Amino acid sequence: MFFHAVLRVRNESRWIERVIRSLQPLCGRIHVLDDHSDDGTPSICGTIPGVVVYNSQFEGLDESRDRDFLLDRVCDSVVPWDIHGEGPHVVCAIDGDEILAPGGQDALRRAVDAGGYVWTPRIKYLWDSDDQWRSDGVYRNFRRPSFFRLINRQFRYQRTQWGDGANFHCSSIPQELLHHSIHIDADLLHLGYRDREDRMRKYQWYNSIDPNNAGEDCYRHCIQGDVPEIPVSARLKHAGPLVLEAI
Repeated sequence: MFFHAVLRVRNESRWIERVIRSLQPLCGRIHVLDDHSDDGTPSICGTIPGVVVYNSQFEGLDESRDRDFLLDRVCDSVVPWDIHGEGPHVVCAIDGDEILAPGGQDALRRAVDAGGYVWTPRIKYLWDSDDQWRSDGVYRNFRRPSFFRLINRQFRYQRTQWGDGANFHCSSIPQELLHHSIHIDADLLHLGYRDREDRMRKYQWYNSIDPNNAGEDCYRHCIQGDVPEIPVSARLKHAGPLVLEAI
């Protein structure tokens, strides 16, 4: 079997080397699309063996477009197009602020050996330190399909209704593979909510791209305990009261 990784990133210089190092024991090639970072992210990626960096030529936010671009680059790298001759090709599609936790590599290999097309790890959102994660509400058992078998180079990513053309909250797997996932015993550690300043920044950004989203409770859960208006004790639509557990 052969594993590829795809990452679409912007200003992830604090995390990106840790993210890539967590993938290297598994992935023979890591494709990174950098979305106009100004913090040195592409330079860091370019110094790591096995990483191919593409500087985005696109303007504006469009998650589906960017994921389609990366999937095409993976398909281009499989030459000739023989996805069976050397065993299954599997794509690891995670965020630029997520680490595949120890043991996840072996768990994914076992899952691929057992069969299937899509595999779904649990996402643990680190909160205030690397040693604890948020475990109340939707955070408790949050999972996202993130690993999929390369089957057809015509597969595309689904367009979404959010973000006024940005295709916000696009899935990490192509639309043709939705609803075919298998849960696996592997964790992705999400770093992007670890620090209060990042949570506040993301809250503001989410509401600028996707304003008045009542389904997401206007993203209030992202900053619970960080502002007086949303205290730790509050019961929100998707989470709360806030609970933290040791990793």
